[in-house]
Amino acid sequence: MKELLRRFAAWCGFFRCPLCMEQSGNGCNEVCQECRKKLPLLPVQGRCPGCGGRNDSALAICQACLEFPMRPYIDAVAVMEYTGKGREMIRNLKFRRSPEFARPLAMLAVEKLAESGIYFDVIIPIPLHWQRNLVRSYNQSELIAAIIAAETGKPLLHGLKKILPTRRQAGLQKEQRQRNLKRALAVKDPSFSGKHVLLVDDVLTTGTTLSTAAGILMKNGAASVRVLCCARTPLKRNSYVAKEKK
Repeated sequence: MKELLRRFAAWCGFFRCPLCMEQSGNGCNEVCQECRKKLPLLPVQGRCPGCGGRNDSALAICQACLEFPMRPYIDAVAVMEYTGKGREMIRNLKFRRSPEFARPLAMLAVEKLAESGIYFDVIIPIPLHWQRNLVRSYNQSELIAAIIAAETGKPLLHGLKKILPTRRQAGLQKEQRQRNLKRALAVKDPSFSGKHVLLVDDVLTTGTTLSTAAGILMKNGAASVRVLCCARTPLKRNSYVAKEKK
């Protein structure tokens, strides 16, 4: 029945591509093939397990991730780079009150997860503080995670809560990001204990938010944590690293 409804919606021209609003969205609000070609999608093979981006080093993680402490999660999948049309999709969802972008992002994520072959029992989104959730009216990571859960058949669990409001992570230095999140996250539902967790967020920049959340999950009994981000910000190596190599 679901497939019949999708085909009917596609035939009627419902749910057009959210990016161009001209081509068909396959009857379910997906990105059309022409717009898909413009997305900076990342390959799953040869990815860095620290950020989900391309591994540009001969080591286990990419050169940018070498600058950060060992992360408590064991793998990462990133759907695309946070540039161009990918950045446009995220910003429409996150800042321009366009929750309809959650589904196309989630469907791209489902494809990448299937391609990666990673295993998980439950899905947990990065939480928003209630004040920001009130202003935005939704948590974009939760919307994405809920669709992934529905498509994969895995349960969605609200395992974490944000107990303190924090500044936006974007634009902060590494040390500022760490201080910003200190004591801000806590366990809400501990039933993830003993389970393999997929932690979902919209954008990975330095990985501080995901690392903090994964650390809390691991300390409270998660068997393992893997992360999924819709977009990965292209990381630049710090100048002091470049100076050391001169």
